[in-house]
Amino acid sequence: MDSQPAFHQSQNNRSLILHSSGHDSPCDPHPDQLFHVDVCINNDDDHCKVVLKDINLPLQNQKFTTVMHCNGLLCLSYVEVVGLLVYNNFCLYNISTAELTTTLPPQPMINEYKAVYGFGFHPKTKEYKVVRIVEQEYVTDACNLSMNQRIEVLTVGTNMWRIKKNNPEFVVRMQPCEALVDGALHWLGQDKKSGARIIASFDLMNEEFCQIPSPNCRLDGRACHLLVLGGCLSVVDYNNRHKIEIWSMKNYGVKESWIKEYTIDPEIPLRGLIRPLCLLRNYKILIQYDEDALFSYEADRKRVSKINIGNLPLSFRAVPIVET
Repeated sequence: MDSQPAFHQSQNNRSLILHSSGHDSPCDPHPDQLFHVDVCINNDDDHCKVVLKDINLPLQNQKFTTVMHCNGLLCLSYVEVVGLLVYNNFCLYNISTAELTTTLPPQPMINEYKAVYGFGFHPKTKEYKVVRIVEQEYVTDACNLSMNQRIEVLTVGTNMWRIKKNNPEFVVRMQPCEALVDGALHWLGQDKKSGARIIASFDLMNEEFCQIPSPNCRLDGRACHLLVLGGCLSVVDYNNRHKIEIWSMKNYGVKESWIKEYTIDPEIPLRGLIRPLCLLRNYKILIQYDEDALFSYEADRKRVSKINIGNLPLSFRAVPIVET
């Protein structure tokens, strides 16, 4: 796959994928549901018009461990049991054509503790790649229990996963990758020696990890996470009890370019978990509230407005659609 699918968003339009499991138990027989949401903003009055559409996948009764997006392609991960073996399966779905374009080679799951994933496109190589980071526990020579992370990479269009050597300096946090910037995937991580929280970057061209300079905020909050806002790598800092601060790296890779760009501090406090998703027009930020609602937040007026969507699933996780 050497070209990007035809997919475009205007400045007045933002799209999301809603991933709804509907049930808490991973053993529940009900399959997951995916929805495509278009948030259209009227130029005259900034009124939001929302269109919700079902995504009907040609997969039977699947529960997805991860839903990732890049340039109009969804990368879906799910677990399949064949006999006595358990496999981690992946497939690609093209939103524009509504086609399941590629089924990627499965990976056997053997003594795996946790796994997280990343999916992205590098503009120089024109290649899509899937990254799988597996966390495993093992017993050391001194009979102590320790943890190791293995990095696996698959180039879409090939039929083989490649195992990369482990990074000796840090480990990544076991949460989905939500930030693809400058051809690199990003996770929050931890330095093995100092224990400090860091930002880890995996370049999709040279397939190597490095550490990205961090902003002047704490990265150890449980809900702290990375995202892309306005094309910039951003950090959402929840350490202030009364407000959420968003730091953006205006010049990628340059520590001095981090600025505290947005503050979410609504006049009427929202008591649940607020997760920023993407930028709308006129200083508005689209946010997910808890697991069941979408709001727009006007930073200059400190005002939140609920976005009404008919037939919204009872609970969901929103995945912003952002073009590279």
